[in-house]
Amino acid sequence: MSSKARAGLGVKLKVNNQLVGELSSVGGIEPSTETIDVSNHDTEGGFREFIPSISDGGDFTVEGNFVGGDAGQIAIRTAFFAKSTVPVEITFPLATGETTAAKWEANCMVSSFRQVGDATIDSQLTFAATFKISGRPTFTDAVLSNQ
Repeated sequence: MSSKARAGLGVKLKVNNQLVGELSSVGGIEPSTETIDVSNHDTEGGFREFIPSISDGGDFTVEGNFVGGDAGQIAIRTAFFAKSTVPVEITFPLATGETTAAKWEANCMVSSFRQVGDATIDSQLTFAATFKISGRPTFTDAVLSNQ
């Protein structure tokens, strides 16, 4: 059986419903849950016991080529300076047999932003931003066609 793995080429990012142009990297979303140590003198076997506490949607970083006038890059910058929370959508490329792509959706604030990174004579101008997820992110799985 052959692998169903796919390349990351073609991932799309929308910020406040604006497509961000010329991305070269989109970091992964990794929600986490804090734990509370509830170990006590009656803990069986001498191993710590834990219960879940509050969860965190996490954060992720994007990087790309700086494109002046790009609506998506402007949306990132605007959200950062406004200190506002905006809807963000990461859509993955369709794989063979899929009719609808998998995607992450979340409300995010832009916690850091770099417009026009290092300007050297032998490299392109870049931008980068880190998004902090506010609330619970939603993952929608891809839909397979009926074959």
